[in-house]
Amino acid sequence: MGDWQATSKNSYLAIARMVLQAVRRPLTPRQIMAEAYKSGFVPGHLHGRTQHKTLQARLSEDIISGRDRSAFFRTAPGKFFLREFLSDERLPIQFRTPIVARRRIRDLPKKGILALKKIAVEAIIHDRDLTERDFQDLLHSQQLRYLPNIREMRSDDILVWSFVIVVRGTQILSYRQGQYREGRDAFKQKRCVGFYNLVTGNDLTLFDQDDHGVLSSGIRAISMDLDLPVMDVEDTQQLSRSGFVYASTDDRHDLLGLIKYSCPDWFEPIGRRLSLNDLTWLDATHSPNHPEDFDPWSQLMLKRVREQFQAAN
Repeated sequence: MGDWQATSKNSYLAIARMVLQAVRRPLTPRQIMAEAYKSGFVPGHLHGRTQHKTLQARLSEDIISGRDRSAFFRTAPGKFFLREFLSDERLPIQFRTPIVARRRIRDLPKKGILALKKIAVEAIIHDRDLTERDFQDLLHSQQLRYLPNIREMRSDDILVWSFVIVVRGTQILSYRQGQYREGRDAFKQKRCVGFYNLVTGNDLTLFDQDDHGVLSSGIRAISMDLDLPVMDVEDTQQLSRSGFVYASTDDRHDLLGLIKYSCPDWFEPIGRRLSLNDLTWLDATHSPNHPEDFDPWSQLMLKRVREQFQAAN
């Protein structure tokens, strides 16, 4: 494999390249790994039960970071092929046509939404944020319910959200609100510093019982919004939870589970989704010149992130 074998990352890319060169047709990561084992292409140092997921992540990373320089492209969602075959007229045209998909607008969940009892939350807060332990105590004392749909929210419900801040050194990623997200007037066309999502019963897995699915919800948000490879909850070294922020806006009460995502070196955001506009890196150590340009949640989060950076330094 030569230089391709320098790292496990490149080993997976090398495996994909050899398999696709041999079969000369697009395959899913699961199919690529199956062919690789049949052909004896998998070196001994690579192992694991979810290698196809690792391969999909490596291929997605390579396509995002390399763009047209990547050796790979997608012919359909979840199917990969090699650029070297783009001009090979012996292959069917559908094998040589990169997918051109209009980015979907991510709808916020509308069913099975996690809500906490307002009176129980406010009894803890007293002008401070909730800690991880506070949140777990509320869950263990059964101060929660799942809403069958958003229309059944009551005045004493506090909705629980994941709120992921993407960090690169002392910079945080921001964007202008687009066609989805919150319909409240205070959020429309405002700048936001987080990728957020309602927490639902579907987010609760065996691997994140302690936060009741907040981390899984955040992973789903940034994976979809930023075209990042879907990360397994078991492999979240770049993600860290930072407590919960209570927010009141327009007679609504929300609890935001703050998560920091320290993005990898290869990551550079691409604003191709209709709901994300004007992606910009901000210096998190300084107050913005026009704080009123940010939505209410972002104003809260900017203050907290700035305080955390200052405390760390």
